[in-house]
Amino acid sequence: MFLALVVACGGSGGKVDQAVAIAKELREKPDEAEKILGAHQMTAEQWETLMYEIADDPAMAEQFEAGLQKK
Repeated sequence: MFLALVVACGGSGGKVDQAVAIAKELREKPDEAEKILGAHQMTAEQWETLMYEIADDPAMAEQFEAGLQKK
């Protein structure tokens, strides 16, 4: 579920930076999603809400995608 949302979305600002960091960690260790989200003080529901917020904003979505491409 998390990875599907990550792939479908993009990003912007402090929220986007946080989302990019989390998304990269989730891609590396998808089996540790709960632990990763907890380390970022975020629940699965909050993560999902953030992904939808980013997806609904074209500028944020673009930033998110660009952030995912950076190493």
